[in-house]
Amino acid sequence: MRNLELAQLLRTANPWWSRRRRASWVLDDAELTARARHEWAPATATARGALADLARQPRPRTVTLVVGPRGVGKTTAVKDVVAHLVADPAVDPRRVVLVPAQRVDAAGTTHTLAPPDLATVVRTPTRTGAPASDEPRVLVVDEVGTVDGWPGVLADACRRGDQVVATTSVLEPADLQALEALAPAGSVSVRRLHPSSMSEVLLALPAGGTQDVRAAYLHHGGLPRALAEHRDLGDVGEEFVAWLAAGLHVDVCRGADGCPLDVLLAAVCATTDRFVEPEPLARTLGLTTAEVGRLLTRLEDAHVLDPRRGLVDPLLHRLASLIAPGRHASPSVEHIAAFSH
Repeated sequence: MRNLELAQLLRTANPWWSRRRRASWVLDDAELTARARHEWAPATATARGALADLARQPRPRTVTLVVGPRGVGKTTAVKDVVAHLVADPAVDPRRVVLVPAQRVDAAGTTHTLAPPDLATVVRTPTRTGAPASDEPRVLVVDEVGTVDGWPGVLADACRRGDQVVATTSVLEPADLQALEALAPAGSVSVRRLHPSSMSEVLLALPAGGTQDVRAAYLHHGGLPRALAEHRDLGDVGEEFVAWLAAGLHVDVCRGADGCPLDVLLAAVCATTDRFVEPEPLARTLGLTTAEVGRLLTRLEDAHVLDPRRGLVDPLLHRLASLIAPGRHASPSVEHIAAFSH
């Protein structure tokens, strides 16, 4: 991507650089307005609590990874942090740089920054449109795990004196080890956001009958937007399902067309007994056990699979039937209850 294109990307992602937009940008930001439309307040409170220290003031020479499955609210959580920082009169908003490593265009196509583009934006933001700043940057990189070689780029920024806050739906152990080895000692921390459990949903809805809440939870799961849409609309919306499926396709299939996500998720459900076993899954999918092993590792790294229990959230069990209802039937309530957290 040329520097002019990167500059346009950054200007769009960082409206607070404009004096006129410093306060008003939160009113039409996509993630923040989506949450305002359908908010699950307990999840918002949890995310704000987990990142509260980041919102108080910049913390130079640190790297904070915000990790969790697709749809758990990582992007919204870090935008909350940005909103607090740029609203503080003591913080120059020009030092705050949000870098969308992955974005979806108007046609629904997912685009990911190439590794050299991520390195250019993070290492020399002024060359790609960011205003000059005499203070260390606060670099917020959304879905950094989709870009190869990201640990070295973030570690370089930390050693330079910048603060880095990065979200990722996929955190491979090798990448975390590389980051910790390259960054200054003690500078890396990991904050994890999780879907709500059924007990947390029950606590949030004390007036609801236990069986009704259980039935609803097994139907829509614990992802914040799914919970809120079910409460407000009666079910999970098609837009959210499509967004979730597209993100998981990137995380698990690396965007490859020969890896249909719905078939993979349906096969996991169909073959899970006490544990998720590669051999029956390989027979169902027509792949080798080595290929299936790689897919299972990716599902695990994407925080959607526990090899001992199956898919971790009830909505993931239904996702195949929501993506392609003509090909897949929704699994039974008994299966979802047995093989999700």
